[in-house]
Amino acid sequence: MLAHDWLCCNCLCKGLYTKADVVDHIVEIKDDWDKRLDKSNLEPLCHACHNVKTIREKERRLKEKK
Repeated sequence: MLAHDWLCCNCLCKGLYTKADVVDHIVEIKDDWDKRLDKSNLEPLCHACHNVKTIREKERRLKEKK
């Protein structure tokens, strides 16, 4: 993570400055347990972006089970 840890990475890419209130695992712990403590696998997200990512991951998992 960089010096702008307090800003949401997703929003920042869109030119928006939104306070990050969640530190998210880029690669989910369920997918790679060994990356759970890897700092390079963490990104700051706002609550809204984290919710969107979580929903997408759940949908991906459901599709994989079919």
